[in-house]
Amino acid sequence: MKKKLNLLLFSAFWSFVLALVMTLIGFLHQEQVDLTEAATGGIVWSRVLYLFLGWFGFSMVVMLIGSLIYILMSRRRG
Repeated sequence: MKKKLNLLLFSAFWSFVLALVMTLIGFLHQEQVDLTEAATGGIVWSRVLYLFLGWFGFSMVVMLIGSLIYILMSRRRG
């Protein structure tokens, strides 16, 4: 059980880091993007949150699938 908990915490941490990095990459465009308001140029925080949660959800699913594969393969070997 401890291995599963550690893998869940590990997955959550790296998912958070990846989501944060990918969200910050969204601000690197040199032109108007979906994260800013076209008229005023200000940041639309609801869009930023939506982008962050999307990346977090995607990376969490990928990490959990990888963790499950790891657990299943280690049980088959041992």
